[in-house]
Amino acid sequence: MRHIETIKSVVLLLLVLLSITFTFSIWSYAPKFDPIDPNQSVDGSITTIQNKKPISDIVLPYKWVFKFNDEELFGTTDSSVIKPVLEEMMRWKVFGLTAVNQNLTLEELHNLLTKGNQYTLYYPGEVPVSVYEDVLEIEDKNVPEVLFNLLIVNWNPEDSLPEVHFISTVSRTHYKAKVKMEDTQRFQKSIIDKGKKLSQYKEVQVNETKTLAISSEPITAIHSTYIEEEINPSLFKDALFNDPNAVRRNLVEPHKEEYGDDHALMNVNTKSKVLNFVYPPESQELAIPSELMTATVEFVNDHSGWTDDYRYSYMNPVSRYIKFQLHDNGLPVFSDVPNGAEITEILGDNRVARYSRPYFTLNSPIKSYEVTLPPATEVARQLEASDDLDFTAIEEIKPGYLLIHDTDVGVLKFEPHWFYYIKGNWEVYEEELNRKGGGLLGLE
Repeated sequence: MRHIETIKSVVLLLLVLLSITFTFSIWSYAPKFDPIDPNQSVDGSITTIQNKKPISDIVLPYKWVFKFNDEELFGTTDSSVIKPVLEEMMRWKVFGLTAVNQNLTLEELHNLLTKGNQYTLYYPGEVPVSVYEDVLEIEDKNVPEVLFNLLIVNWNPEDSLPEVHFISTVSRTHYKAKVKMEDTQRFQKSIIDKGKKLSQYKEVQVNETKTLAISSEPITAIHSTYIEEEINPSLFKDALFNDPNAVRRNLVEPHKEEYGDDHALMNVNTKSKVLNFVYPPESQELAIPSELMTATVEFVNDHSGWTDDYRYSYMNPVSRYIKFQLHDNGLPVFSDVPNGAEITEILGDNRVARYSRPYFTLNSPIKSYEVTLPPATEVARQLEASDDLDFTAIEEIKPGYLLIHDTDVGVLKFEPHWFYYIKGNWEVYEEELNRKGGGLLGLE
């Protein structure tokens, strides 16, 4: 009997020990979950913004055109081809910046653009040379407030030093400078030889003094569909207001919210996903272009607001206004919603007084496929034959995307099209729309 009692005691002790071990294992158990993205909230909105960019990622040409001694033109609007050219130009030293012409005529501009042994980089808006030192290092001590939207590099086979020309078709100015490079053979291989492999381009006469250098071959572009993923507007409230805790939030209309304090106001359109921030007063003074660009880029960098591929597209120093356009796959995006694909700012006296932008962001598309667009020369031919527009007033033809907001299913569709610039507006070219006179987007 004594042995039976001993066995019972041992069994009881074992059961107690097992119970303790089991209880401890439950308390200390930690299941393995997939890591949580700190930028994602439970409702699918982005909860942090962490995107800063240098000028060289924001100020980019949209077209690169080569012309050699013969009449053949080569060119591209492919950013992945153009960016390595800019990286090569970052190795250069530019010196001896001098004014050539302060009142460039249309005929003189035409002659400059049609010379041989040169290539031209086309920019969507005027760029201050001093701000562009991220790309072109200028050795001159005092760089004047020079603007350009065409950058021409020409070379003479007998002269090892190319020249770079800064031309503004807006201000009608022409400056030039010399280029120093460590390896001229590298210039030949990295730039000139690549230029000969670009797509065929053609000069199309628009009027007596204007020609367009545009593609004479079909181009391919990606048609993409994205889920409309928003950045939480409260992030912009926290970043833009001096004291976020003092900000009041009101629902003004079913799709409009208002955030405000005693100094600033932010309106949010929850349907179009566009916000407008106002911090008065505005300034009436003419802005210095380099200061306008630097201050507005820094303003967006300060709250890490370059959430997608936004690039500089236009400035007006008189109204102190600047615009950065959304790009997808390297091409500009035009929206069917006002301000739906651009960041715009108006600079006040000491800070940005007005700030408008979308608050959606693009991740991986849920659907994409290739689309072939006809040659730009064919588009020009159709436009010239149209009775509904003045072909002689067209200033540019380039590929881009029309952004369609499908709010019913919560997706963004990026449709590739040709666009043409006429009388201060971008219009979308479609065969169906062209027969009806084109689709006016009304963009500056």
